[in-house]
Amino acid sequence: MGSAFGVILGGVLAVLGSGAALAQEAIEGTWRTQLQSEITIAPCAEGYCGALSKIVVPSEGLSADEIAAAAAMPVEAYTDHRNKDASLRSRPMLGLQILTLRPSTKPGIYDGDIYNPQDGNTYSGYVEMVTMDLMRLNGCVLYNIICRGEDWVRVIPEPEALPNAG
Repeated sequence: MGSAFGVILGGVLAVLGSGAALAQEAIEGTWRTQLQSEITIAPCAEGYCGALSKIVVPSEGLSADEIAAAAAMPVEAYTDHRNKDASLRSRPMLGLQILTLRPSTKPGIYDGDIYNPQDGNTYSGYVEMVTMDLMRLNGCVLYNIICRGEDWVRVIPEPEALPNAG
C-alpha cells in the first residue's frame, strides 16, 4: 500500500509541477494592446522580455504634425524619439524591448519594468494573467501606490493556408 501511495503522490506532484510550468509559459506569445499594437513576449536572460512586433500609431497624445509625419514614413523608420536618453532616440521602435518581467511569488503575476515609448519613461509594474488569452498590464509610480492598467489579448495566429491539392 505504501508504494501505491508513492506512485499516486508522485503523479500528483508531476501534474502540479507541469501546471506551474504551463502558467509560466502562458505569458509567452504575441499580445495586442488596446491601441492595436502588438508585443511579443519570450523568455530572455532577465526572465521574460516583450518587444514591439507590430506598431499602430495612436492618434492620442500626438500633434497633428506628428500624426502626418508618422503616416508619411514606413513603420520600420519609426525611432524612439521621446526617450529621455538622447543617445537612444535613434533606435528603431520595431523590435524595441519594452517589457522586462520576472515571475513573482504569486501565481500568474509577473513583476518588472515597463518602458512607455509614448512618454519615454520606464515604470515599475506587473502583468497579471487573467486567463490564458487575457493579461492585464499595470504600470505604477510612487512605489507602486498609483497604478494604471490596460488589458491585452493574445493574438491567435492565422492558420496557414494548405497548398492546393489540384
